Amino acid sequence: MIETIRQGLQAEGVIVPITKLCRWFDVPRRTVYYKPVKAAPKVDPKFSVPIKSLIEEAPSFGYRTVAYLLGFRRHPGFSSTQL
Repeated sequence: MIETIRQGLQAEGVIVPITKLCRWFDVPRRTVYYKPVKAAPKVDPKFSVPIKSLIEEAPSFGYRTVAYLLGFRRHPGFSSTQL
């Protein structure tokens, strides 16, 4: 937002530093320069295909039921008999 305002002012011949624009709009300067570095999540078809088919088959199932029915357990040493 700040950069587009600065470029618009520059096109009109008015040069305003980013620091001054940030002060005017009460925006931290680091917000203007921030670029997200987190990579997009990768979907593994080994998991996504069976999960998607089971959810389409029975949309009322929650994530725990789907994980149980597909055999995906978070803790391999834990069984339902230990409850």
